Amino acid sequence: FEDTAFRMAPEVVVPANFGKHHLKSRSHSNLELLCAEGEIKRANSMILSLNSSVIDDLITRLDITSLDMQDFSAPAVNCFVESMYSGELEGCDKSNFRDLNKMGHVFNVTWFTDRCLEYFTEQVDTMTGRCY
Repeated sequence: FEDTAFRMAPEVVVPANFGKHHLKSRSHSNLELLCAEGEIKRANSMILSLNSSVIDDLITRLDITSLDMQDFSAPAVNCFVESMYSGELEGCDKSNFRDLNKMGHVFNVTWFTDRCLEYFTEQVDTMTGRCY
């Protein structure tokens, strides 16, 4: 038998569109994200883990079921989670950019921080008229 014969699924490459419709599913939302305003956002730990090596480590090695995100606003956490589900930078604007960029770095989501940089560069370009 080859090693590949026992694989259940190919390795997932992120970003990927996992479907934002799963955000509303209680059976898929096994991880609580505790936001700054006391709001609790629920998400699928597997989807977040596939995007973030830090979250993967927290869930698999420490067996956490809730994650303290109180350094970040609830709207920014919502945008971050939606982005992890859709594979696109969702809802980024001037009001939440700083939190989103910081979450990307804190949770080591390379594709997300790259998209934040693209957003920032576009914003600078509109103010200065420069193109890179």
